[in-house]
Amino acid sequence: MIAMIAMIVSQTSPVDRCLARLAAETPETLGLRMLARDPVAAELPLAKRHHLVAAALEDGAAVGAMLTARYPGLPPQSVATALGIRIVETPDDPFAGPFWRHADYRARPPEIRLFVTALAALDALLTNPHVSGLVGLTRSASAFIAHELYHHIEATRDQPRLARRHAVVRLRIGALRLDAPLLPLPEIAAGACAQAMLGLPHHAAILDLIAVHHRDGACARSLSHGTA
Repeated sequence: MIAMIAMIVSQTSPVDRCLARLAAETPETLGLRMLARDPVAAELPLAKRHHLVAAALEDGAAVGAMLTARYPGLPPQSVATALGIRIVETPDDPFAGPFWRHADYRARPPEIRLFVTALAALDALLTNPHVSGLVGLTRSASAFIAHELYHHIEATRDQPRLARRHAVVRLRIGALRLDAPLLPLPEIAAGACAQAMLGLPHHAAILDLIAVHHRDGACARSLSHGTA
């Protein structure tokens, strides 16, 4: 049986294997992957991490559903305009320290910046119909705008931010308590918001994973040029 499975896998193309790996990623597995990169969250028990990911996904989906109900039929770009958020395309370097940015949000004044270099590289991958079919998009900007809309709602609503609501107690001395916010949680929620707003088949963080896989040897070549 093992030999048969090995033979089947060896006969599939690189793009098949790469897309199969991506398609297997659920919102939960993507969320856990994002949470595991946080040094505070990485120390938490697995059951707790599952709970935190579920809470973030629920919050993001609720915000996405709220925006869709409030602005029926409008794409994320138009929702941003209705909310008074300026959208700016910038040629600035997408790198910020170790991070590769496709978009970011600034609260004062409300602004979403789209990093055109990063988006162009991702959109080039989406010209592969197998990749765009997996994602449910042929252009990536709308997903990142929807993602940043979550950050705007979180910055303007009357409740503590998600990272603070689920902060981890790091030190307690008498009445003094030092909490560490879980910074990946709003990113997990923002991806769920984009998925809900656009009706995507996958959590929007799949786009980041595709960008990472693009730099991964055979997977990169298959995503760029391969056919199934």
